[in-house]
Amino acid sequence: MKHLVILGGGFAGLWAAMSAAGARADNNEVKVDITLISNDAHLVIRPRLYEGAGEDKRVPLKPLLDKIGVRFIQAKIGSIDPRHKQVFLSDYTLGKVSYDAVILATGSHLKRLNIPGVEQYGFSADTYEDTERLDHQLNRIVTAQEEAAKTLIVIGAGFTGLELATELRSRLKKKSDKKFRIILVDKEEIAGAELGVNPKPYIDEALRLHDIELRLGTSIKELTENSVTLADDQVIATQTVVFANGMEANKLAASFGDPDAEAQGRLAVAQDLSISGYDNAYGAGDVVWAYTEPQPSSDKSNQTASLTENLTYDSDRPRTLFSCQHAIQLGRFAGYNAIRKLSGQPGKNYEQAFYATCLDLGDWGALFTTGWDRTADKTGVEGKEMKKMINTQWIYPPSPELSLEEIHAFVAFEVEDTAA
Repeated sequence: MKHLVILGGGFAGLWAAMSAAGARADNNEVKVDITLISNDAHLVIRPRLYEGAGEDKRVPLKPLLDKIGVRFIQAKIGSIDPRHKQVFLSDYTLGKVSYDAVILATGSHLKRLNIPGVEQYGFSADTYEDTERLDHQLNRIVTAQEEAAKTLIVIGAGFTGLELATELRSRLKKKSDKKFRIILVDKEEIAGAELGVNPKPYIDEALRLHDIELRLGTSIKELTENSVTLADDQVIATQTVVFANGMEANKLAASFGDPDAEAQGRLAVAQDLSISGYDNAYGAGDVVWAYTEPQPSSDKSNQTASLTENLTYDSDRPRTLFSCQHAIQLGRFAGYNAIRKLSGQPGKNYEQAFYATCLDLGDWGALFTTGWDRTADKTGVEGKEMKKMINTQWIYPPSPELSLEEIHAFVAFEVEDTAA
């Protein structure tokens, strides 16, 4: 019996497990055990953590994995030996797990800043536990009397920082009649610079509506319990500094080669999501990057770009981002391809031409855009309805109460999809 091991229980890992189980079920000849390893017993719905913690923000993994016949091991992954196909677990009785095929889907985390006071006094909505801690802080400051408690600072004016800052205003209004000052800090000269020019007018309007102050073109220098010092030596009294300063890939990416420093430490993978230099190893989700469309080829007999071409970064071609919309599809392709490879059958090249964003901007509503130029499609109340649909339905896995056939159909590829 062959063994496929999936490392990580986030969007990519869970969708890989469902896809692999479905591919296995489609072929009675395939004899593969599938194991998913994660340190967390839940799929955490990270795109919703800016709203605050709550049981609707996490989904238990084991009931769904049990239903589809995937073994679940809750343990911390200490290291990986891809040459000998072994995973070493730091808090698991057996100590290690061997595999015939592996999918690296260990995700990402908030970029660590080497700045005094950040670890001790900083807040974030990076993990569920971080979010619970931030929630507790918000409940504390609404009754606190200190002047510093009335100012909140968000570090990072990218996608997450914008959602956090505007949602903080909305949440605090519901908690208290007090007037709180919210300041958004970013080293870029424009709020939402990473999103391009098209969303800018809507972002600016929403920030004005929420009375959010901007400190742009600067960064944080030091953090204490009651103040923050910016790079220009400006000191602001505050007890709540929330970090949304960007993401970086899980360090286990380095087990399979040199991660791309210019791609936030992610590992480049081929168009079929295989990891170059390793047999039956695939990557999915935030820990890797891939082009969202295969390299065009004039040779109709060879539609697959070579590994060398694929792993060379081309700035003219869009590649995956830290995004659950990409993680879900990467996982889906990786799970399918891993099972197909183990059974000696061709897999599929990953592609995901459609790209959209939906930016929640608090009481202003939300901005739904399409295309890599992020052209506005829905704004305000209409955008908010789209955001609600995405956040409460589209990014959730199927219920384990569904039949096996319904769960497999949830991740199945269309019959006309062509294999690589």
